[in-house]
Amino acid sequence: MIRLKNGIVVKYNENFDVFFKDLLETIILESHKAVRVNDKEINNSDLLNEIFLKEIMDNCIYVTHQLFEISKTNEDLSRFMVTGFIFNSIIYTIAQTVKKEPSPPDISKNDKIH
Repeated sequence: MIRLKNGIVVKYNENFDVFFKDLLETIILESHKAVRVNDKEINNSDLLNEIFLKEIMDNCIYVTHQLFEISKTNEDLSRFMVTGFIFNSIIYTIAQTVKKEPSPPDISKNDKIH
């Protein structure tokens, strides 16, 4: 299990993709909740975005420290988690990049390529 800085726990799932998705979603949602506490007092959207990003970073640092602690007792699990984080981050980045690229033209059997 991984705990966020506000005490919320993300349970470890043997299916790493599910665990990774749950961890990311929980970090985002809990960081957003922390910002919503302040958004009634702050009317500047740039400042709210900055606070949101700081909350996300704080949670990432908090999670990273836990991964270092896990590595002391279960090195294989921590290596697997770090590898999975990198792999999934690349896959998500590729997916976002592909969405931005224009689709190739649909070439049917009757179309000729010159």
